[in-house]
Amino acid sequence: MQLRAVLFDVGDTLWHAAQPPPPAEFRRMGAERAEAFLRHIGVPCRNPEQLARAAWASMESAMRAARSSDRVEPDYAAVARSAAASEGVFLTNEQAAALMEAIYISGAEGGKRAYPDARGTLVELRNRGFRLGIVTNRAFGGERFRADLRELGLDVGWDAVSVSVEVGFLKPHPALFEHALTALDLEPRQALMVGNSLVEDVSGAQALGIAAAWKRSQPDAEGVTPDLTFGELSELLLWPPLKEAAH
Repeated sequence: MQLRAVLFDVGDTLWHAAQPPPPAEFRRMGAERAEAFLRHIGVPCRNPEQLARAAWASMESAMRAARSSDRVEPDYAAVARSAAASEGVFLTNEQAAALMEAIYISGAEGGKRAYPDARGTLVELRNRGFRLGIVTNRAFGGERFRADLRELGLDVGWDAVSVSVEVGFLKPHPALFEHALTALDLEPRQALMVGNSLVEDVSGAQALGIAAAWKRSQPDAEGVTPDLTFGELSELLLWPPLKEAAH
């Protein structure tokens, strides 16, 4: 096995929700931000907290439905716009998208922390000559996502970043993996996918001929055999195909 790149999932692989605010605090922050945003655009709302909860719940419901069907990333702006209308708040798609950005609580503020060995493992893989990519399901991408990476110390000069909301498909859809391979100009056999989901990361990668390493967690599939199973990210550095410099 001659690997040239390592692809990583993000949530519960490189970072995790170590100390999230309690639900009541999330609701308070969401309500404050929704109220401030609506005031800024001049749209009245009787209950900003209920609006924020309805919009967020609709987004999560849409993502769950997509994951269990065609895995086409939902149009979250349209979903949020519909949820807002049900609360008597009428927005354009652009305003609805901006509302979701306003109430999204991410990064360290949302209690996320990088795993202690995440940055060190990534830096060492790069020192060994491996190219690094991200393949992740996220409803928010763009600068918000890049800022989260920087804030958590995971800005290691990624060679490819494939975020579902930017690509238009959710793992394990092949398009997300193919997007990363195209950016890296590599064949499937030259890459390793690392993630915590047997369904999304392991089976999705292996279906394309990409080797997959599973970060041990609650299994979400049966009959899926990873090429490597590990507990701590630093264990990747001991796996023979990654121990020596990339070819």
